[in-house]
Amino acid sequence: MESVPYTVDVIEKLRWNSHLGKHSHFYASQKGRNLHILCGIPIVAINLILGSVFFALLGTDLPDWSKWIGAILALVAALLGGVQTFFNFKKSYEGHREIGNEYLAVARECERLIALYFDKILNLEHLSSEVESLNDKYSSINQRAEEYVVTEKAYKKALDTQNKKANKEPSLVQKMQSEKIETNKLSNADGDKAAAGS
Repeated sequence: MESVPYTVDVIEKLRWNSHLGKHSHFYASQKGRNLHILCGIPIVAINLILGSVFFALLGTDLPDWSKWIGAILALVAALLGGVQTFFNFKKSYEGHREIGNEYLAVARECERLIALYFDKILNLEHLSSEVESLNDKYSSINQRAEEYVVTEKAYKKALDTQNKKANKEPSLVQKMQSEKIETNKLSNADGDKAAAGS
């Protein structure tokens, strides 16, 4: 049985890792977006309440308890604003999304090259010349991704998603390997029948 060439196998592994990176950064992006919203909505709500209530009551004398409530709400809004500024959730989730999309572009290029090889449009020599370029792109993305840390939880969720996707929708390389195994089984069965008949 003819196996898949090592060059195709390398590109397939790069495709797999790129999809895993994409999923990891998309999950991390979603978490950062949720934290941004979780801090941002209370800040806006508190500022609206404080601004409208105290503006309406500007000329009146307020009881002490209402002043304390206003001060506590202003402190909470300032604290949430400080957390949001310090962790910069918006920049973080946008960065994760951007890195995820770059990984997706590498994965799609890998899929395209593998398809062209199996369709016999590209030969193995041309395919091998593309490996260096793909590795350079992947390495460049990894270096930029160092700024956007993915938690272990997001990575495990991404790995689980990637494994489920691979089982549900096999890659082109997996399909070709399965077809070769089936072809080999059929040719062996035909050979056994011919040997039994003689």
